Amino acid sequence: MTDAQDGSLTCEVAIVGAGPTGMTIAHLLGQAGVSVVLIERNATTVTQPRAVSIDDEALRTMQAIDLADEIIADVMLDYGSNYFTPNGICFAKVEPTTREYGYPRRNAFTQPKLEATLRAALVRYPHVAPLFEHDCESVTEDDAGVDLVLRHEGRERRIRASYVVGSDGARSKLRQVIGAKLEGSTYKQRWLIVDLAETKERFRQTRVMCDPARPYITLPGPGGIRRYEFMLHETESEDASSTPEFVRTLLAAAGPDADSPVVRRQVYTFHARKADKWNSRRIYLAGDAAHLSPPFAGQGMNSGIRDAHNLAWKLAQVVKGRMGEAVLRSYQREREPHAWALIELAMNMGRIMMPKSLRQASLVQNAFRAASLVPPLQAYFAQMKYKPKPFYREGFLAADAGLALSGRMLAQPWIERRDRSRMRLDEAAGHGFAIVAIGPEAQAMVAQVDAEVIGLGPLPRIAVVPQKMNLAPRVDEDVVEGRDLDGLFVPLAAAGDVLVLLRPDRYVAVATRITGSQTPGSFVEICRRLVATTRV
Repeated sequence: MTDAQDGSLTCEVAIVGAGPTGMTIAHLLGQAGVSVVLIERNATTVTQPRAVSIDDEALRTMQAIDLADEIIADVMLDYGSNYFTPNGICFAKVEPTTREYGYPRRNAFTQPKLEATLRAALVRYPHVAPLFEHDCESVTEDDAGVDLVLRHEGRERRIRASYVVGSDGARSKLRQVIGAKLEGSTYKQRWLIVDLAETKERFRQTRVMCDPARPYITLPGPGGIRRYEFMLHETESEDASSTPEFVRTLLAAAGPDADSPVVRRQVYTFHARKADKWNSRRIYLAGDAAHLSPPFAGQGMNSGIRDAHNLAWKLAQVVKGRMGEAVLRSYQREREPHAWALIELAMNMGRIMMPKSLRQASLVQNAFRAASLVPPLQAYFAQMKYKPKPFYREGFLAADAGLALSGRMLAQPWIERRDRSRMRLDEAAGHGFAIVAIGPEAQAMVAQVDAEVIGLGPLPRIAVVPQKMNLAPRVDEDVVEGRDLDGLFVPLAAAGDVLVLLRPDRYVAVATRITGSQTPGSFVEICRRLVATTRV
């Protein structure tokens, strides 16, 4: 980053918008040695509660930026949802127990604390410059880069960046700059959010009341806080429904919190929309600038963090000259289908929460009761298997001949090393690409991989043997070896050994079953060809 005498800055990536998405991108790029200017029009990070749910994938990204412990200190880990009839009978439970990606699937947090932690930790990177109270007035793109004009305390400031990320929210200016339009729907239902500083409600799960008369949700939070969300009727004005008297009446009908201190009251409508294009050549959208989700699945912020991890490593590879711009063209192709799948999930969950009549409510609730009598169906809902798993069908990946692993996020088990110390898989993989061998002969197999040939520089190599096997004698001192303590790779290793090229965002780029017809050398060649496609 260069700083001219007139106060202008030159950087590799400028980020407009310092919410969770923008700050996560700043951390990931800072970690990769990329010079960044982070631009935010507000004076501080948010001070009022907004998003309240952080999932296992987002926590894995917090792990990737070395902030998992700090973030989790302010998180209530592992809660579920119970769905109730109008007369208070629970007809469905969603209480997932999986730790497939290393963390519980559902967790409660407060956005002000998350953002404060993310902002404070940016001091780790001298090449990342946060500019708060800077309003982005204009953005001009040319073949070589992007010029931004900012306004700070009445003075103009100029930024020249090679690339720009627009993580500037639902009313994104950058979306207008690239000429993108939102597709989808805005719904007429209005909801009242009530955030409490403390609660008398001892029920730890989310309570979802599927009552046509007035659907509502009450969600637990860390440190004894709680959120209520009530659907408003068409006849209830926004001003009247936000009064303390109206709020106390709703809280009294919902439980023991009528007199609890209120931190925030806000009426909102919800959207199910996505941008028709997510980038020009040098400007990329992320988070709410690219897609807007209804709140019912708790995936709005989490989808933005997925965008951040996907886009950041690609930008880092390009600006550092390790890959060509072609890799950036995979960003929307990979992220858009999954982001939209989660928006559709939220819409479907909304239909369950907001039955239009007692008859419709009864039909839905009876269907769930019937499903609970069939163990596979009961597990499907209870373990949240209905949540669309991240799966990229095209992009920066190679077909894997039936393994169904390429394009998916790789599981993250705890692995036990030779000295019986334990570590998560991602700790062994580091922050960039890695080679992971899985199976009984993983140690010997990965020792034969010449990672330098792939074209990504030196890569960590990891060998994970099945839980019920001891490690073989060490083959290569540079290989991290361990047992799969959680058994997450048991189905994969049951049919033999697999080699994986793991991307920085923990998705599988290449997966090859090593058999008589496949060798570690053929795996390396597939990886080399894939990397070469980014330079075309």
